[in-house]
Amino acid sequence: MNLLIVRKNRRAKNLRLSVNKQGQPVLTIPFLCPKWYALRWAEKQKGWIQKHTFSPTTFAPEQIISLCGQNYTLKHNPKQRGNTINDSEIVIGSDSAFFNRRVRDLVKKEFLSFLKKQVPFYAQKLDVQFKHISLRDTSSRWGSCSSSGTLSFCWRLALAPDFVIHYLIAHEVSHLKHMDHSASFWKTVATLTPDTMRAKSWLKHHAKELQIG
Repeated sequence: MNLLIVRKNRRAKNLRLSVNKQGQPVLTIPFLCPKWYALRWAEKQKGWIQKHTFSPTTFAPEQIISLCGQNYTLKHNPKQRGNTINDSEIVIGSDSAFFNRRVRDLVKKEFLSFLKKQVPFYAQKLDVQFKHISLRDTSSRWGSCSSSGTLSFCWRLALAPDFVIHYLIAHEVSHLKHMDHSASFWKTVATLTPDTMRAKSWLKHHAKELQIG
């Protein structure tokens, strides 16, 4: 089993497994629950742990990434100030020590700009209003919609195929109409995208590929 981080929580009511930003499994234990009992329970969850944990990687020169549905080759030019994007390359300037951080910041900036165009498009189709769009750094949740109308997306979703990104946008925008996962909700999602099952399948089998940066 992967190295398990064990945490006792006075507010926890049940045993719970999650994954932190470093890809490690975290076992949350109710305060009065014996540790030996919790570890025995976690031992039975090996399949879940192996499926959801990961080893984070970093961006590197000559790597090909998908950004908002388009492929780019990452390049490094230490003599260049700032970053540039053309049809096929993303060129990162400055010292190589900052390469990963600069790519990550660029991906976030481009993705937020993309979302600010696409979310209103889908919201208009459903005649719903949203309040705000934000990016999060989460390891197991790709998007969320608050009751106040704030839509949040994991920034790593920017690296997924185009049909996956659009499915997640359609999914969260549909929550502005149905704050649940009822049959009505899924019918609404279907009016916005035909790729629900295809996107779900991709995320099920390839989600770890997005754990980069």
